[in-house]
Amino acid sequence: MLFLLKRTWPPALAALIVLAALGLGLRTLLSSGPEFGFSLRGLLLGIAVVSGVLLSDAALHGLGCLLFGESYRRRHRALAAVFLDQRFVAILAGAAMAGIGEELVFRGLGTSPLYLISAAVAFGLLHHVRRELWPFTVWSIWEGLLFAAALYVIQMLFVTMVAHFLHDLMGFLIFRYLNRRAVAASP
Repeated sequence: MLFLLKRTWPPALAALIVLAALGLGLRTLLSSGPEFGFSLRGLLLGIAVVSGVLLSDAALHGLGCLLFGESYRRRHRALAAVFLDQRFVAILAGAAMAGIGEELVFRGLGTSPLYLISAAVAFGLLHHVRRELWPFTVWSIWEGLLFAAALYVIQMLFVTMVAHFLHDLMGFLIFRYLNRRAVAASP
């Protein structure tokens, strides 16, 4: 569901506003949440975290191709095709929705392992697109756990906000490239 909101900019922007308001409201109501940590150090750590997550993505993609071959590649093409007509403004809005809205809700309310693990599972399940793309739901849970681990270790929400924004930005740009290549190759 969250993935699908990122295809066009109006739903992505609306979801960004709703998730940010919900996350900030709950932080205020609960009087809890990790330090934001807005700083150059936080930005650099966010870049380091996204580098690790992207390496994990590359390893999982390679493993999927190796173990499941064309079945996996077909599913990956189908996931990319979900974003076939995604415009650049939607890419930016979707990345902002991830980096700000999703982080405030799924990691911005605490740093206890139980909360972070539960939130990572909810995060992944809410990124489910459709039944045949279930491996990417599991993949989203894994990425939620990676972001949770980064927050648990570093204790600064800005780090995961930067990492998640950059992760989704890169992912959507890769989907855009794959979709353009597929369209150019079709007769």
